Amino acid sequence: MSRNSNGGRQPGENQGGSYGPPQRHRPDISQMMTLGGVVVLLMISFGNWREIDRIQESLDSRLGKIETQISQVGSRPATAPAAAPQRRGPDPNKVYAINLNGAPTKGPADAPITIAEFSDFQ
Repeated sequence: MSRNSNGGRQPGENQGGSYGPPQRHRPDISQMMTLGGVVVLLMISFGNWREIDRIQESLDSRLGKIETQISQVGSRPATAPAAAPQRRGPDPNKVYAINLNGAPTKGPADAPITIAEFSDFQ
């Protein structure tokens, strides 16, 4: 076996010492699994990219429709506001008489204003 000045093998020389075609390295199972995983990831990424494109087209179409509707609403003449609905419940401008005989009170009995509070604890 011939060696160069550094003590290493000559280019093209295999381990047996004879000259011939270099031996090929066979990929092992871990390399094949890694390559397969990369291919699968690329396929998934491409599928996701296509789905995002479809969603983007759908959103662009819907946004265009919304913008058209907004411009149509903006170009309509203003209508008179609808009449306020009739108020339900007690009239806030009316003074109501409440019988407070025997009810707990706070303050003088002849006060000019009486506030009655009702609570329901259920």
